[in-house]
Amino acid sequence: MYKRILIPTDGSAPSETAVKAGLELAKSLGAEATLLYVLEPVVPRILIGPETIPYYPDLTRDLEVAGKQALERAEGFAQYLGVPARAELKQGNAAQVIAEEAAAHDLVVMGTHGRSGLDRLLLGSVTQRVLQRSSKPVLVVRHPGEGS
Repeated sequence: MYKRILIPTDGSAPSETAVKAGLELAKSLGAEATLLYVLEPVVPRILIGPETIPYYPDLTRDLEVAGKQALERAEGFAQYLGVPARAELKQGNAAQVIAEEAAAHDLVVMGTHGRSGLDRLLLGSVTQRVLQRSSKPVLVVRHPGEGS
């Protein structure tokens, strides 16, 4: 049924919950997992060039380090469970990259922050955009205590 599972992470608590659920599912199905962290541009190039922000290189480096740490935690859990997994750090629009990567997988397992109202309007929802774009099934995992 599901032999290749894509598990995106952003290192947040809801995402970590989804990583654990996705890897446990992979173990029970005998599937392999791809752990994905997408490094999004901090400043849209349309508005301002990154070169005009003095701390941009430091911020980008910090975000990349955070992504690698999130992937290392996920890889550690996969190793603990005995799930074959590979980690990928990619750049671009998170929802678009996840939807593109989903094409090579049977299932996507990802978390949701459970935002609503103004927070959702201002911050958006990567999960919602992936649900709209993905040609593959998406299992959405809610973090305990998030939303209603």
